[in-house]
Amino acid sequence: MPDRNRKSKGQVSKTIRYLRSRGLQESAAHAVEKVRDSRFEYQKWILRQEISSVTAGYQMKLRLRRMPRVHVLIFRTAQTAARVTLDSVREQTYRNLSVTDTLTTHIDDHAYILIVPDGAVLPRHAVFEMVSALQEGGDALYADSDSFRKEGDGIRFFDPKFKPDHNPDYLRSVNYISSPFLVRAGLVRALYADEGFGVPDAWKLSDPAAYYDLVLRCAEAADAGQGILHVPRVLCHVPEGAQQMPDSAGLRGVLADDLRRRGMEGEVEDGPVPGSFHIRYALQGEPLVSIVIPNKDNVSVLENCIWSIRHRTAWKRYEIVIVENNSTQQETFDCYRKLEETGQARVVRYGYPFHFSRVVNEGVRQSEGEYVILMNNDVTVRTPDWIERLLSQCQRPEVGAAGPKLLYPDGRVQSAGIVVGLMGFAGSMMVAEDGDDPGYMGRACLTQDLSALTAACLMVKRSVYMRAGGFAQDLPVALNDVDFCLKLNAEGLRCVFEPSAVMIHHESLTRGLEDTKEKRERFRKEKKVFRERWKAFLEKGDPAYNPNLSRRRCDWSQQT
Repeated sequence: MPDRNRKSKGQVSKTIRYLRSRGLQESAAHAVEKVRDSRFEYQKWILRQEISSVTAGYQMKLRLRRMPRVHVLIFRTAQTAARVTLDSVREQTYRNLSVTDTLTTHIDDHAYILIVPDGAVLPRHAVFEMVSALQEGGDALYADSDSFRKEGDGIRFFDPKFKPDHNPDYLRSVNYISSPFLVRAGLVRALYADEGFGVPDAWKLSDPAAYYDLVLRCAEAADAGQGILHVPRVLCHVPEGAQQMPDSAGLRGVLADDLRRRGMEGEVEDGPVPGSFHIRYALQGEPLVSIVIPNKDNVSVLENCIWSIRHRTAWKRYEIVIVENNSTQQETFDCYRKLEETGQARVVRYGYPFHFSRVVNEGVRQSEGEYVILMNNDVTVRTPDWIERLLSQCQRPEVGAAGPKLLYPDGRVQSAGIVVGLMGFAGSMMVAEDGDDPGYMGRACLTQDLSALTAACLMVKRSVYMRAGGFAQDLPVALNDVDFCLKLNAEGLRCVFEPSAVMIHHESLTRGLEDTKEKRERFRKEKKVFRERWKAFLEKGDPAYNPNLSRRRCDWSQQT
């Protein structure tokens, strides 16, 4: 009963927060979508994805511009189980197919190897869909998958894996690519020739560590070459129980080898869910970190934030920069004087009307650290080594920003990263869900690359911040952090969600919610600016999300 009451209270709290922050119209649309989602049945949905006999006949006769030879490699442990896979291979509408046990010298470098587990069922259009996606090039490709089991005279499909596009840090947290995996034969051959030992065959790849090693190597090489593609369609059904629980020691060894190949130093730790891992990259030196906190009055909130930083933070080389913006209360200025006199913080002034982007930009401009943490004054520290954890990600040359997981004071999630395109613009994930909930495919608890992170607590290289022009002037309050992260993405830099660092966010204690006519009108204008600027991105879809997932909910629910 207590759990049920807690869940009910959490749902009411979530509804009230959504109504006050989004308004009646968006809240009504959100409620309608939730009702539709609650009626969603995956079994019916996946059966509707099957192609008709007419479409199958068309695909079999169609001549694509590129029709490479595809060799299906079934990594297996029992010949009888492999029978299922072989039968589904024979039904494929793409005819330029054969089955192989290994990458022999007779297989051309321009051919592709399709790797699937024994007992899997490939929908008859699976290979056709994959090769169609390769028409403009690509060294490797993967697709979505699910599980199945026999029920009476039929088959029940369940547990769909709707995957993101290529996500290097997520892949190093868990082998989310799994199968089906299609890779150019020449790329595989070159990778293993450089190592001086043979390409793994079907029997070797039955070892999860060997298969993970292959996927990591091929994904990295493909990403640096012609690209690694993702087809967001369920093109492989894996039998229930076929995925054996991997030996964590073996997988840790694979990730340790991966670190050495990339010239990185770090420690591979077991992750929070089975079969997952966390890489703590070695810190480079002891750089100064500037924590920039905008503030207007609300002394108790600010003092709580400062106290938590100073008493719960393990990192020693940091400075706190408070950006004062139009405070009016004498106790605020008394607090500033005390903080400066005791050397706890430095206060800089921005004496113009409230404009969050300009306030933050001024704070960063006057900061001295090589790395900057943007922090709301209503955020407090929970993980003592939070700076070390963010810094270990942000110091990597390919990373522009890193952000922690944010919880409400009651332990529920405030933000587990941001998905761009939710509700037509952007939304934080797992809002008001239990803080210990790992989320869909571990997305709420595993390190990964996201398109955007919230600036309620965000670490960024100072040089990157300045080069990107800081927060946009035409987004005075909302969406400036999402806009900034998308600018980093456009420059080829990653935004890394690091959920092993956890902070508490007492949301909107200072600025308040979007609960007045003026605020809602300003928010409407900001959404319009954002949508126009990132129109192409929004139309294409967030690469860290999947088009089969809901655009109205923030918990990775399946699209209706």
